[in-house]
Amino acid sequence: MVNWTSMAFNGLWMLGAAVILSAFSICCYKATCREERLEAEMVSPSFQLPLALGLQLVSLGMTLLGPHWWERVAWGLICTMSALQLWIGWRRKRR
Repeated sequence: MVNWTSMAFNGLWMLGAAVILSAFSICCYKATCREERLEAEMVSPSFQLPLALGLQLVSLGMTLLGPHWWERVAWGLICTMSALQLWIGWRRKRR
């Protein structure tokens, strides 16, 4: 029998990892096209927002999957910090 809850929680962190990898790929492509340093492109909101979203999804999935309470607390802290980073990035991009 399929455990749908486990599949959904694993899907969250896998989706987050895919978002992070695609953000890095697009950032590298933009830096190459503009002939800029990669570090200059990585501080832009167009990179920080998807990175924070991906980290949010990864940490949320790992929080829900953690077998021990201390793992859930640690991932929950990372989830909270990435949510704050996501909110700050969204506010900067909106300006």
